[in-house]
Amino acid sequence: MTDADLKESFLNTLKTIESNTLLFYVTCILIISFFYNLPIIKYSVTGDNEFRLYDVFGLFALYFFYKYNKILTIIILKIPFLKFFYWLLIWTGIMMIITFMFSIINGEGYVFLQVILYWYHLWTFFLTALFVYLLCINPQKRKVFIYIILISSVISCVIVMLQNFKIMPFLWSDAYLKAYSFYSGTLGPNKIVLGMTSLFSFVLSMAVFLEKSIKINKILIIASITINLYIILLSGSRTTYIALLIFLLYFAIFRTFKFIFVSFVFSGLFLIIINYNPILFKNIDDVVNNRVVAKINNINNPKDKTDIDALYSKLGSGRDKLTKGNFNYILDNPQIIPFGMGFVNRYNNAPGLSAHNMYLQVIKELGLVGFVLYFGWLISYLFINFKEFESFSIVIKGFVLSMLVALFFGEHLYIYRPLFGVLGLFLTVTSILVSILHKNEN
Repeated sequence: MTDADLKESFLNTLKTIESNTLLFYVTCILIISFFYNLPIIKYSVTGDNEFRLYDVFGLFALYFFYKYNKILTIIILKIPFLKFFYWLLIWTGIMMIITFMFSIINGEGYVFLQVILYWYHLWTFFLTALFVYLLCINPQKRKVFIYIILISSVISCVIVMLQNFKIMPFLWSDAYLKAYSFYSGTLGPNKIVLGMTSLFSFVLSMAVFLEKSIKINKILIIASITINLYIILLSGSRTTYIALLIFLLYFAIFRTFKFIFVSFVFSGLFLIIINYNPILFKNIDDVVNNRVVAKINNINNPKDKTDIDALYSKLGSGRDKLTKGNFNYILDNPQIIPFGMGFVNRYNNAPGLSAHNMYLQVIKELGLVGFVLYFGWLISYLFINFKEFESFSIVIKGFVLSMLVALFFGEHLYIYRPLFGVLGLFLTVTSILVSILHKNEN
């Protein structure tokens, strides 16, 4: 077969993928599933376990990946942000072997089933983003994906607001109510899930708002930006606050006049909304005061190192102990630094499964190899040449930088149970943003 024949075969297969109606519908449902994390099936292997919407439809994604594996692998290996994450998936699969050995030695092989489920989630999130990227070759399908995210985010935010007004009940089980007691609609009763989901939706809304070549209903975009910004503040997620601040600072520095204009418009909308319903302002005021201001006011001298450490500890609700403990654990066990101690390996003497610091967590589980692959994936977005799409370039670079900073304080771009579909939504949003380049690519 000649090179011309290979190219023709490649393009024909790519057209087949792009025109596959079932794949398109499955991808749409998978995107929706990141906003609906309530269980749809309950089972018991390691306790109270649950299947979610993306657990079911992820099987279809795996089927299509198997069906088009040859061409998809070629595409993945040609695109840096896909390539690095794909290699990360392979590496986590290899490191699962170590986790499996630990589970057998400890006589708890059944616990390894949950590790397999976590790995399956990684694959599901990655394949969703991959298919979104490819299906966005058709600009109309890109618009559909954007509409799904914006509408889903607005609906999710409205549900949270109704819960805070005591109009809707807590939607999760009593076990979640006892552990979290936090209103988050269908997103999962964890502050960072609500905060990050709204942040990702906010970022996509801002990108579409600034990019004239994508025609999306302006009222929906403005509603999405406004309500998601409100929910970010209402969430009380301090990690999300940091990410939002970094994103806005980057945007203000590199698009000063647009930042001033956007700030003026949405500040005006906020004032109108708050004047119309003062309870909305009171809810935010209570959250910010209790979770940030009150803790800062308890520090005597912020210039003193001891008080700075105390401030970090108070704002992190003691999570600094987990971070420091895991850092010391890695130093005391240097043998795990090159390759890690196993993907989601619970059988260790480290202080807690989570270090609440992605930099430490990756080294602990996947070693320096995993560290290079994980952060190589994130940093690769910063080197994408968006050519004339300057707004998308500013948005995605500010977005990624905000994550690189925020990951010092959490693992929201990972697959632990309380994080639900946050990573999947991040991968999907970035794929949509990068897909704007399709019209300029061969």
